[in-house]
Amino acid sequence: MAQFLASNQMLGFVLIALLVGLGWWQRDLLGDIAQAPSRSWRILAWAALGLTCALVLWFTFADDWRKIFGELLDIGEKFPSQRAVIDPVDPAIRRVSLIVLVATLLLTGAIFARYVGGYGLQIVLIILGISSFFPCYLIRQRLDTGLAGILELPSLFSVAMLGTIFYLLLGYSANIALILTAYIGLLGIAALPITAILDLLGRREAPVRPTDEVNDFYTRLSAGVEERRNAQFGQRPHGSAPNKS
Repeated sequence: MAQFLASNQMLGFVLIALLVGLGWWQRDLLGDIAQAPSRSWRILAWAALGLTCALVLWFTFADDWRKIFGELLDIGEKFPSQRAVIDPVDPAIRRVSLIVLVATLLLTGAIFARYVGGYGLQIVLIILGISSFFPCYLIRQRLDTGLAGILELPSLFSVAMLGTIFYLLLGYSANIALILTAYIGLLGIAALPITAILDLLGRREAPVRPTDEVNDFYTRLSAGVEERRNAQFGQRPHGSAPNKS
């Protein structure tokens, strides 16, 4: 049981639960994007969602979330004794992982460029990803070293069990923070050229002469984002009068 809790599959299950929670929290925005008036953008949105699900499932059951970062840093190491990963993943599996990752980043980058933010936000993502990667990686390595030493769980109703659960949660948090940090940095890198291409083609913004259906879609999308933002920060909607009681 202890080995399963510290395994790659369990880390994948925790990540899936987190992503499902985030998706449910932003379900209105995601629903609006999935129901865009343009058929090509609807297909792109569903394809990006499908590839994201495939990427998470592939790394959970076929590849390894922990080893990919260690193997990345092991590229320059000549001797096995100096490598962070002693038993690397099969190269054929890793090639599939990279293909799915690149495809996911390209499609998600296009969605990000059209609905979320442009060049400035993408540069912020790149800076955040690069600056946070090594601190997150070092913390993750320390915690994973401790997880490897948990061979069996202590008694259920004991202080040792509480400490073990707390340590497991720390390990999951550090690993997921590293995964998300690396992903948003790569997403910023992938989104920059895609944004430039969409700008050149005039496809990043709404059409110059949009139809009533397109106008209604972007109005609902903007209103939904503003409403959720006001609710999150406890602000009144723009233009509403204060409550005089």
